Amino acid sequence: MPITPFHYPVAWGLSKLDKRLNLPGLIVGSFIPDIEVPFLIIFFHGVLPDHFILHSLIGAVTIGVFISTFVTVLLYPILVSMFFGVDRVKLNEVCRLTPVLVLSCMLGNLFHLLLDLLMHPFNPTLWPFIDPYNIVGLASFSLSVSLERTCINSGVPTLFLGVPNL
Repeated sequence: MPITPFHYPVAWGLSKLDKRLNLPGLIVGSFIPDIEVPFLIIFFHGVLPDHFILHSLIGAVTIGVFISTFVTVLLYPILVSMFFGVDRVKLNEVCRLTPVLVLSCMLGNLFHLLLDLLMHPFNPTLWPFIDPYNIVGLASFSLSVSLERTCINSGVPTLFLGVPNL
């Protein structure tokens, strides 16, 4: 199951690295790939893995960017103003459709994939070019295990849920 809140600090960090990036686009882009997880579990449980098209590079930069842009422009201002009391007029201005917003949504999606590559043993990142069951998942699992070992050896608490302490 996704731990989406771990993706938000990456979006915030990217917005601090380059002030020209759009924070709402980065935030929405950073969680959009995980919207496929509940649908895959409910409708295709046991047939398809819980990470699929939106967790691939092709899916993230096409479908993911489209959905992220749509959500950022149309839903983000409504939801944030309703739940957090932020001025909706200002949000509408920040969330208007611009090339920077689309780029920020794309970066949010791509950094989601990068973080997931380190956190999950199964990743269809290079799907459809490389079968995730044969290469990407194993490479990601060994990277996760080596990071887990490094953290354990250094005494740092780990976040790699599901990877056994080796």
